[in-house]
Amino acid sequence: MGPRHGPTKWKDVPTFELYRRSWQPLARLVLFTCAYLLGTRLGTTLAFAPEGVSSMWPPSGIALAALLLTRHREWPGIVIVAILVEPFGVVGSGATVTPGAFVISAGNMLEALAGAGLLRWWVRFRPSLDRVRDVLGLVGLAAAASPLLSATVGMGMSLLEGRIDAASFWPGFRVFWVGDAMGVLLVAPLLLTWLSRGQAPWSPRRRWELVALLLLLGIATHAVFRMPPAAEPPATFHPATYLSFPFLLWAALRFEARGISMATALMATLSLWHTARGNGPFAQLAWSHDSLTFLQSFLAGASVSGLLLAGALGERRRAQEEVSHLNQELRQSLQQLAATQAALVRRERMAALGELSATVAHEVRNPLGAISNALAALRRLAPQVAEGPANTLLGIMDEEVQRLDLIVNDLLDFTRPVEPRLHAQPLGPVVEGALTASLRSGSSGITVSHAFDEPLPPISVDAHLLHVALTNLFTNAVQAMPSGGQLVTRLEPDTRAGTPHARLTISDTGHGITPEVQQRIFEPFFTTRASGTGLGLAIVRRIVDGHHGEVAVHSTVGQGTTFTVWLPYAQESAPRASA
Repeated sequence: MGPRHGPTKWKDVPTFELYRRSWQPLARLVLFTCAYLLGTRLGTTLAFAPEGVSSMWPPSGIALAALLLTRHREWPGIVIVAILVEPFGVVGSGATVTPGAFVISAGNMLEALAGAGLLRWWVRFRPSLDRVRDVLGLVGLAAAASPLLSATVGMGMSLLEGRIDAASFWPGFRVFWVGDAMGVLLVAPLLLTWLSRGQAPWSPRRRWELVALLLLLGIATHAVFRMPPAAEPPATFHPATYLSFPFLLWAALRFEARGISMATALMATLSLWHTARGNGPFAQLAWSHDSLTFLQSFLAGASVSGLLLAGALGERRRAQEEVSHLNQELRQSLQQLAATQAALVRRERMAALGELSATVAHEVRNPLGAISNALAALRRLAPQVAEGPANTLLGIMDEEVQRLDLIVNDLLDFTRPVEPRLHAQPLGPVVEGALTASLRSGSSGITVSHAFDEPLPPISVDAHLLHVALTNLFTNAVQAMPSGGQLVTRLEPDTRAGTPHARLTISDTGHGITPEVQQRIFEPFFTTRASGTGLGLAIVRRIVDGHHGEVAVHSTVGQGTTFTVWLPYAQESAPRASA
């Protein structure tokens, strides 16, 4: 038993919960009483003369199912009600209520108590009957062994009251015993499988399939058992007797225990009804011992075979589900392991690259500083070099020094851990600042247009880092249009994976990017420019990822490129996504 949750004292339990706990057992007891009375009346219609013993006693299955489906504290009420109700349920069949009738009723409940106790504490019984051990326990303990108690009490009391003689004791004992066993085999599985909790619901298609199955089974059983009996005993068994078996297999294979219990109950009802009227392959010109023996053997064999097959299929299904669940967990574990390994490799590479970058920056910046200072000194000490080839050479040296310094800075930015300090603020001013910084140089002939949605909620951003990322994107757009073009920027609301976001699009009318390059454009050190480092867009992606956003590119060669950035709203100001 798992740990109990909720209040432990009655004074702490809400009033409605107290009411629910009180009326539910009472409602179950009322339903059990009605079902037990109905089963008693049905059992008396199948009684066998002269002993007055039923060939199938449904109350035995009803009582067993009631005990298995309820708690122990409800058992006394069920037992008392059954002992008091059963004698009055058989009055309509011509019997009288005598003290011996209550003794017989007590013997029947003793059978149910013994069967339920053995199944619960020995077999660890599950009402769903989806294990072979549950079926074997039901057949061996509840259907074969426990009815011996009720048969002994019932036939012994009938013998003491003089309703039967000694010669009729053993034939009646066998019918009594097998009749209770049939009630357990046919009625208890039907109630247990359909009333137990935790059963998976069926789709409408499967429900209609079950209806069609029961309809065809009913037609086949009716066609077989409506045949007149043989002219002289013993009856000749016809192959049509087993016409119902394919439908039983269908029920077990497709619907397991719930299907086979309903199918065998339907077949038993029709076969008993026809045989009691002297028809069918098991009738011996009269409702006799031989008829009962043949019919009960047939129904018991069909029920046990179907339940065993259903139990085996249930175990196989659960094993497959468990294997599938374990495979899924294994796949998830392998994916997590692969992701962890990949992240570890990336961290190790970044750590190694960071150490290398720090070393390169230290070793390269010192000579670069010396060269830059020397260039400035040459310009001051030799003004005559301001014109002519010397000035051109000095300009080239100055540009290359700046380019090397930019490479070192990009390398340091890429290897530096990105840990944004997020603050809720409007995104528009950050975009405006990055756009202005990118257009200060190299933007001749470029027409700029932008549309910002003013009512956008604040975004959680690190303004400095996001400025760096957006500046890279705007600079790439400007550089893609050396001969001029149109730069369009839009900032508007959007929904990404069901979460409200702000969407920023940066579109240019430059030369475009081929699909092959688009697939690798965010990879570190990948570039198509002779003077590029291949780190700009990699830095953009790292910064956007640090803001819990996304970045994507769409481009058509000869028409232009569009970069799209999605950034989530700040939690305290994010609007609810529309359903």
